[in-house]
Amino acid sequence: MVNQEYDTGKIKRLIIVLKRITLSVQIVPFVFTALYIIDFAAYSWLTESAQALCDTLFYISPLVIAAHLIYSKILHLCRWHRMACILPLFPQIVSFIDYYIIELSEIESLVTDSLTLVMTILLLISAYKVFFSNGRK
Repeated sequence: MVNQEYDTGKIKRLIIVLKRITLSVQIVPFVFTALYIIDFAAYSWLTESAQALCDTLFYISPLVIAAHLIYSKILHLCRWHRMACILPLFPQIVSFIDYYIIELSEIESLVTDSLTLVMTILLLISAYKVFFSNGRK
C-alpha cells in the first residue's frame, strides 16, 4: 500500500515535470523569434556597435533551431509550432544568398522590410494556431 502511494506520487511529479517541459518547449521558439524579428526590424536604424551587440544577443544558430524542431517532434507539437521554430532561418538564408550567391545591395532594404513583415505575419499566425486553436489545420 505504501509502495503504491509512493509510485503514484512519483508518477504525479513526472507528469508535472512533463507539462512544464512541454510548455517551455512550446513557448521558447516564439519568444526567441519575436526578439529576433524586433532585432531584425531595428537593424536599419541602429549604430554599428548596437548592431554587433544585437547580433551577439539575438542570433539563433541553425543547430539550436534543429534542436527546437527535434523537441517539437518528440513532444508531438503541431506544424505551426515547427513554423515558429524555423522562422529565424529566413534572414540567415537571405544573408547566405547575399554573401555567397548574389549581392543584394540595391534591393537590400526592400528584402529586409519584406522579410520582417512576412516573419511577423507568420509568427502571429503560428502563435494563434498554437495557443488559441490548438494547432488545428
